[in-house]
Amino acid sequence: MGQTNPRVVIIGRVNVGKSTLFNKLISAPKAIVSPIAGTTRDRNYASGQWRGLSFDLIDTGGFNDSRQKDEIDQQILEQSIVALQEADVILLVVDARTGPVTDDKKLLKYIAKYPGQKILVVNKVDSNKWRSQTSEFYKLNLTEQCLVSAANGIGTGDLLDKIVELLKNNPAKKLKKSKNITADAEPAKEIKVAVVGKPNVGKSSLINAILGEKRLIVSAQPHTTRDAQDIAILWKNSKIILVDTAGLRRHSKKSPRILEKQAADQSIHSIHQADITILVTDVAEKLSWQDKHLIDEISSSRQGLLILANKWDLITDKESNYYLDYYRRFFSFAKWVPIMFTSTAKHLKLKNILDLILAINEEKHRVITDNALSKLLLDIVKRHKPTKGKGTKHPYIYSLRQIGANPPQFAIKTNFKATLHESYLRFIENSLRHKFGFQGVPIRIIVQKSQNPHDI
Repeated sequence: MGQTNPRVVIIGRVNVGKSTLFNKLISAPKAIVSPIAGTTRDRNYASGQWRGLSFDLIDTGGFNDSRQKDEIDQQILEQSIVALQEADVILLVVDARTGPVTDDKKLLKYIAKYPGQKILVVNKVDSNKWRSQTSEFYKLNLTEQCLVSAANGIGTGDLLDKIVELLKNNPAKKLKKSKNITADAEPAKEIKVAVVGKPNVGKSSLINAILGEKRLIVSAQPHTTRDAQDIAILWKNSKIILVDTAGLRRHSKKSPRILEKQAADQSIHSIHQADITILVTDVAEKLSWQDKHLIDEISSSRQGLLILANKWDLITDKESNYYLDYYRRFFSFAKWVPIMFTSTAKHLKLKNILDLILAINEEKHRVITDNALSKLLLDIVKRHKPTKGKGTKHPYIYSLRQIGANPPQFAIKTNFKATLHESYLRFIENSLRHKFGFQGVPIRIIVQKSQNPHDI
């Protein structure tokens, strides 16, 4: 199967700057940074490299023993435990400005039982003033210590040197196969898939079900997911990167608006960076304007799209066509999008989802020959002559050819000053889809006019 990169885990109590350090070490703003305690929840993975050595860096939720534990707090702790179990190096981050506190000492005892090599990272050492006040941390008796300012990057190079030094004496662990993953060879292609939707429709549950493990925190509380999570799996010789995103909704006074906006911005960014987007909906709830807005956002990104109607297990009348008809009517402007009814709770059709991702990706890259398009154009014109838009002349179409893929783009050449009606362009698009497929893929058609004013 091969080997994975060694893993470096960042752990610490709340608000010591773990996510800021995480972003600084990978040189990218991947983790949301906020003064609100408990901002980070799921394990957040990223690739790092220093002095020719690659490693995986893992950010974790903040430890707070004094805070009353709720469902999410417990799951944050469980996520941290999983990270510690697979760690080769553990970075215990503390705050220079508070000095060592009770939770730091409890964490030190807690991580002692895990085999990863430990480094005490004293953060927020922005000046000599704070450097002179760090001697108290030596009483924690961790041999490896490093003073840094994650916000300013001070000392982070020395920290990376120390990480590399420890990792060179610690061979990478072997990857474990998942029951849902096949990986007999190196993947031939990589497909990035953003999983989006309103809060509580089952986005994180979907990814957990596909993975066959509790990789992401799941809760009935809205807006549980905050940082966008990239999770790679291998499926039929393809590497699929599933990107879990925060639920998108109207702003609520019941949650921190700045934090929610940061998470929403990450979600929208994930859509535009993806090859394919899965819109997850709750089939037991009515669709809303937000679902239509998300379809518009995804379509504008010119990427592949799949709609999942989740929680199908809650529906009793499964033989009726009511739900499919309802979805088709609601999304009538996106008839090219496949709709799949599934249940993450019952693990229904999970492999079908992965297969459909591969199929949509193939459709995105489909190329049609000029000869096949010429034959189709003759048939189109025979069935329905071109109708004019605002132009002064009746339109005549000289050619139809493909000028790009991923996503597919086509060009129609017409006579000078002629304009095709929008309805006729839709007719051409529907004809292309009927003949060649393009399921789950937006098609772009542009009109190129002849430069000769004497053309028909």
